[in-house]
Amino acid sequence: MDAGWPMRKPATGVDAKEEDGHVAAGYVGGHHAGAHHAGAHHAGTHHVDTHHAGMIDPAFTSKARRVWPPTMLLPAVVVMLALLAGPLILIALTSVSTGPAGELGRGWTFAHFGRFLSDPYYRSVMLTTLRIGALVTGCSLLLAYPFAWWTLRQRGWLRAALLFAALAPLMVTVSIRTLGWIVLLADNGPINALIALSGVVTGPVRMIYTEFAVVLGLIEALLPFMILAVFTALQAIPRDVLRAAEIAGATPRQRFFKVTLPLSLPGVAAGSVLVFTLAASSFVTPRILGGGRTTTVANLVVDQFLVSLNWPFGAAIGVLLFAVIGAVMALERAVSRRLPGGAS
Repeated sequence: MDAGWPMRKPATGVDAKEEDGHVAAGYVGGHHAGAHHAGAHHAGTHHVDTHHAGMIDPAFTSKARRVWPPTMLLPAVVVMLALLAGPLILIALTSVSTGPAGELGRGWTFAHFGRFLSDPYYRSVMLTTLRIGALVTGCSLLLAYPFAWWTLRQRGWLRAALLFAALAPLMVTVSIRTLGWIVLLADNGPINALIALSGVVTGPVRMIYTEFAVVLGLIEALLPFMILAVFTALQAIPRDVLRAAEIAGATPRQRFFKVTLPLSLPGVAAGSVLVFTLAASSFVTPRILGGGRTTTVANLVVDQFLVSLNWPFGAAIGVLLFAVIGAVMALERAVSRRLPGGAS
């Protein structure tokens, strides 16, 4: 007999009955417990089967992703080519045509481009257009960046109200806003009245029908686009980066010039190109606020098509303007790739 196991006392008759009863009860309880365990096991098996039955076959999802093949984009591509590339090709062909208005195939020449580039008047119009575009872009950026930065620091209804106020001018047509500037900048308008009350000058200041009026009107018209571009760029900056700079001991000035400004430059560049493109190709504002004294390339194109009926020369001017804007966009793309956070 092993010493490690305790000795068991022989059971008497009563003890044997009690022991048998306990054993039987234990057996029955164990049987029910085993049955309960088996039921739980079957229930668990049923639960697992139900779970597996609810799963989606990965092969089915991969097939669902292939429901939209690339060929589904073909109608959209055709429409875009017809509405965008088609007119551009037609303008390019017209610019080298020797036939009258709208007639192609009589001959081809680049003399229209040479006429524009060799004439001092047309070159001055191109320089005026580029200068107006640059002034509008620079002034819009100087006004939009502080406003967007301050708006981003606000919360709740105040931020929403500021953004609504910035974008509200887009709800009014350009022609109506331009006519409003005529009233404000007139010799007897409210701005000249305030200048007269200040006593700085004795007579009215000539502002209407000048390049200054054109620039001012374009800034008001295009400022919302710059604000939206800068605000989006600032909002995309991760707060963890700014918090890390603050933990590192950078002052608010250092955080702005070392973190915020560099990371927002791609958005600034995109907004600048958008504003410059719209300003350089604007027609209504220079025509109304310039009063015929400030001529832009867009005005030349319209005059050649509708007044002089010299469609080839007007098309050549349009192609040159398109080339200048394309060069600016390519430059912005190249610069943005080198900026922090720019597209690769």
